[in-house]
Amino acid sequence: MFRLRTIVQGVWASQTSRFVPTGFKRRRLDETDTQAVESSAAGTAATQGNPSAAREHQEESPLSKAADADADVPIIAPKLVAGRPQRLNRGRLPARFRDNIPEGPVPIPPVPVSRVPSPAPSSMSSSAAFVPHSTKMRTAPNQFGLIREYNGALPSVDPEDEVGVNDLLDDSAISWKTLSGATRRGLLIAPYPNMSSYLFGRWFWNSSAMKSDTDRADLLKNCILHPEFDPRDLHGLNWKKLDDELASSGSGVGRFGSGDGWKPAAVTISVPLGSAGGVHDYTVDGLLYRPLEDVIATVCASELSAGFHYTPYRKLWQPPSGPDGQIPLLETVHGELYTSQAFLDAHLELQRSPLEPGCTLPRAVIACMPWSDSTHLAEYGNASLWPTYMLFGNQTKYERGRPSSNACHHVAYIPKLPSDIEDLINKHVHVDSIDKILTHCRRELMQGVWRVMLSDGFVHAYRHGIVVKCYDGVTRRLYPRFFTYSADYPEKKDAISAVGMARDMASRTRNARVDSADRRYKVNRAREFIYEQGRGLASKAVEDLLKAESLVPTVNVFSERLSPLLPNFHELFVPDFLHEWELGVWKNLMIHLIRILHAESGNAVREFNARFRQVPIFGRDTIRRMSRNMSEMKQMAARDFEDALQSFIPVIESLLQQAHNDLVLDLLWDTASVHALHKLRMHTDTTVNVVTAFFCIFTNTLRRFKAITCAAYKTAELPKEVQARVRRQAQKSLRDTARAAPPPQAASADQPPTVRRKEYNMNTYKLHSLRDYPLYIIRVGTLDSYTTQIGELAHRIAKERFARTSKKAFTTQLAKIERRETHLKHMGHGLSHLEDANQPISEPAADADLSGDSVEGENMSLSMHHYIGQSQKVYEYLPQFVHKYRGDPAAKDFVHRLKAHLLRRIIQASGETSANAAEPTDEQLQAVLFNNDRIYRHQTMRVNYTTYDVRRGQDIVHIGTDHCHIMVHANEDIPDADSEGAPEPAMFWYAKVLGIYHVNVLDMRTTHSARPVRMEFLHVRWFGRDPDWRSGWEAKRLDRVGFVPESDEGAFDFVDPADVIRACHLIPAFAEGRTTSLLGPSSLARTPSENHEDWERYYVNRFVDRDMFMRYLGGAVGHGTLLVPSVRNLCAISLPDYDSTVAPQPSEHATTVTDNGAVDLPDQPQSDDDDRDTDGDIGEGEGYDSNVPFALL
Repeated sequence: MFRLRTIVQGVWASQTSRFVPTGFKRRRLDETDTQAVESSAAGTAATQGNPSAAREHQEESPLSKAADADADVPIIAPKLVAGRPQRLNRGRLPARFRDNIPEGPVPIPPVPVSRVPSPAPSSMSSSAAFVPHSTKMRTAPNQFGLIREYNGALPSVDPEDEVGVNDLLDDSAISWKTLSGATRRGLLIAPYPNMSSYLFGRWFWNSSAMKSDTDRADLLKNCILHPEFDPRDLHGLNWKKLDDELASSGSGVGRFGSGDGWKPAAVTISVPLGSAGGVHDYTVDGLLYRPLEDVIATVCASELSAGFHYTPYRKLWQPPSGPDGQIPLLETVHGELYTSQAFLDAHLELQRSPLEPGCTLPRAVIACMPWSDSTHLAEYGNASLWPTYMLFGNQTKYERGRPSSNACHHVAYIPKLPSDIEDLINKHVHVDSIDKILTHCRRELMQGVWRVMLSDGFVHAYRHGIVVKCYDGVTRRLYPRFFTYSADYPEKKDAISAVGMARDMASRTRNARVDSADRRYKVNRAREFIYEQGRGLASKAVEDLLKAESLVPTVNVFSERLSPLLPNFHELFVPDFLHEWELGVWKNLMIHLIRILHAESGNAVREFNARFRQVPIFGRDTIRRMSRNMSEMKQMAARDFEDALQSFIPVIESLLQQAHNDLVLDLLWDTASVHALHKLRMHTDTTVNVVTAFFCIFTNTLRRFKAITCAAYKTAELPKEVQARVRRQAQKSLRDTARAAPPPQAASADQPPTVRRKEYNMNTYKLHSLRDYPLYIIRVGTLDSYTTQIGELAHRIAKERFARTSKKAFTTQLAKIERRETHLKHMGHGLSHLEDANQPISEPAADADLSGDSVEGENMSLSMHHYIGQSQKVYEYLPQFVHKYRGDPAAKDFVHRLKAHLLRRIIQASGETSANAAEPTDEQLQAVLFNNDRIYRHQTMRVNYTTYDVRRGQDIVHIGTDHCHIMVHANEDIPDADSEGAPEPAMFWYAKVLGIYHVNVLDMRTTHSARPVRMEFLHVRWFGRDPDWRSGWEAKRLDRVGFVPESDEGAFDFVDPADVIRACHLIPAFAEGRTTSLLGPSSLARTPSENHEDWERYYVNRFVDRDMFMRYLGGAVGHGTLLVPSVRNLCAISLPDYDSTVAPQPSEHATTVTDNGAVDLPDQPQSDDDDRDTDGDIGEGEGYDSNVPFALL
């Protein structure tokens, strides 16, 4: 049974001994607090404890070399630190449980623009090199130990300071503040003639095409009921003319005029038709684009750039002291692009480059991050759009990733190849070559589009900069630079099953792709064979040149137009975690696990589906309600596969025989760990090392799974895979018929299709690419900064706009709608900053709720630890409450125990005496009174917490729903780390919240005229740890808990809401079943749907989100923790290459799978296509189109 009594008694005692902050107040640091900016040359060694001793234990790694080349600044990745010390002072919270309020960096002193050094004008020339001051300067650390290090001049304006920008609305063409309020307003809302027409037009274009309750509320509040709305002003207006003017590039010339409107263009490509057909120039019309140099100038001059960082810096972290009291070395923090090594290098290179003649303006890099992919615009039909978006890495990724921030700028709508080009090709070449030529033409089209966008004007701006008066009031010369290109593109790679091994890691560095003269020569030579000599795309001459390096005969426009300032375009193509992992590696693994369940005898698949239906939801949308038939995987997007991974371990437990069950659980643990580590939004040098170590562990486990479990089962196509294959074959037959080729022999209509063998395939590009992720994190920041999910979310905007079009020639209509909405947003921002503005115009709020529950406290301050409603309308009259629940185990001694709990908190808060000195006496308890004998009940409580990446998160605890579980810190003695066989100490305790209350307490112990004081408390049912269960990082098992039996006097108790860390996600241990032995009938502790039963065990889901994962891993900046000892041990293990020499034979329980028992499997496995979408219904996520290959390689 559980080791429960000791734990519960510990909880009881800890109620009186633990110091808990009663409130939080943010203190702004001024310049006197920062002690100015420290030069790194002043020496940080004095603050490092014993850095020489630390360096002796420093592991040699690429991270330690890349952290800093300057020996005077010790920014070296520390060795993974040892574990926690024993906690002797029980009155102080450990660091990992102190919830500090997130704050920005320590402010830097204001620096005038003139501080940037520059030569005298007479000495300037195009060849004069500008060598900036190279001293590295650091700010003092903030409360989280975060430091900013600048290389050279400090920024003249710090976007992270809370400085208002209301006065920075000057326009280069108009002296804005010299105009009257009416004139300014008229210029702002042009072409609308009055405020009434503007308000109505704004509502029409900013609301959705399908009207909702939100749109109706917005119409009433921000239009009809607005004090400046007069319906008489709308008479006689030509709305079509107004819309056309609003969509034009010159709209709003008085305030937001620009030349960044849409322009049409055509792209001409050369179609190689072989020796007989020659070369045919084919023109593709329909390209719409916005000049990139104009987009950059407009964005940087507008409010959209209010938070741009023009001066990059390196973010450093001073970890807390270790168990021996020694302060670790500084670590580099990886997250934002503007703090990445690539941005720092580009900035330094720019500052060292020759100045423009006669220019003394400060120079800055604009980080361009394009994104492109095709998307379907309607649920039915074939209407699609191929947009290109531009994002800027100078903006924080937390804003860039929100669609509502308008940070995803539409810059091109790319046309697709017309269908008649296939007719042209079919006339001159053999049918077998058509697909190869079409693929080549798509690549040529993409390069042609970018050749238009990388115009002479943009190339001039790339080399010489653009002069822009930025939104912060500083005029700069801005230089565009490309850092990433995000897209969903297929690529194949052979012989890659050694992924994660030492030889694989060395090969990646040695054989990295570069844009070399040799590569360009091979491509140009291959094009000569194709276009001048009439050779085929797959001819031997072409293949001999290109195949060894997987090259294609297409000239890359980035190399052609931007070299040598862009030395290696291959580095632009960053990892695509969404498609490579969630819709790639994990999806393929999940599919094969379901194949194994189908091959397993018994009722495994039906039980698998039943368990998934019972997985509780968590958060607002962190874990959603699972599909009713998960094994079919119908209409699943990336977020659904992610939810499945985070909940998979308890679901599949014991569905396979024990030998394979343990290996599958190990694999799922490693898979979930790698997934969580890769999705972290903030990395340090230490956690990047952990990523590398855990990925090696994952790939070793994956190879064992392939060699042992996969070999033990004869797996076959799933029913949906069979249907998808049949559809693909039918579509191919239609294409072959259209191309006048004899179609393949189709299966008879009265015969079921043959079910093919399917084996797990590790030889995929998507698996191979995972090993590169840590290198990209170091070079350009964390994966969420350039994830394709940002573009997928932006597709939703295009789909909403499509509903407003006529569905004919809709691309031009979409471009006009984009201009209208953009201009209206500029107008609204300008109006909000007018001094004489009346009632502000608010953006319509999105419907946000928790499972349909109405929650109080929408406007609570995030600096508060928690919020419980103020209402006293719903209450329990204690005499009636005690009578109503007499005999209910959850209400046993309710009033007595509640008074004892509250009195201990009163004593502790007053500092009268040690709370552990004695239990409250009956006399003391009688002096504690409840005003009117009432306790006030609430349904919800909001809990704020500081996340691992130093942001503020919020959980909602809602009684009677899945959101009713909380976690508090475990107040247990920590065993000696050197004790052999010592269990890993509990980090947290868990409870189910049965009630959320507040009470007005009168403390009559010392006075008879006490005033009532509001005190909040939670009525909980405790969980206890399973003492016979081994869990944690080394065991690769989730923590397992169970309800404390009602026979234990501490099974039910009260908790101070201030002790709650956050909500937690508990998943039933389905394999253990249900029981009625832990608790008798109780209407307080159970809902009617639970039928007087409890799950025997629960698993604590540490993988539910990134913050929860880091609370167990350690090493989080926001938590102020070091790695837990077990993770340090795992990372220290040398991982040899796995070599499977024995492939076990299929076990007796592995069954032969047939299609409805009628058709046997072929003896030989067929070609595997795990790297391809198995069915149109198993979606690749929002907007995925597998028929549009990425063509920039």
